[in-house]
Amino acid sequence: MKKYSIAMAFALLMGFSGSALAAVVTVTGVGQGFDPLVALDDARVDAQAKCTAQGGTPLQEVFNHITKADIYFASSVWQCDVP
Repeated sequence: MKKYSIAMAFALLMGFSGSALAAVVTVTGVGQGFDPLVALDDARVDAQAKCTAQGGTPLQEVFNHITKADIYFASSVWQCDVP
């Protein structure tokens, strides 16, 4: 009976794919510039770079924000699928 339960547990573990064990994490990027679109683009690139640095794949942008001071400050929040 013990060998049967060990074999069953091993079979269940082998059934999981790599994507089932992956985690979705949140990464944030920041950017700044004299043009709001440039600042937002820099923030998106920064967030995607942080995702790929972890070995992940950017899934989608969750939130972004642009603030005007002397220059534009932007932030971008992304969901990232990390194995």
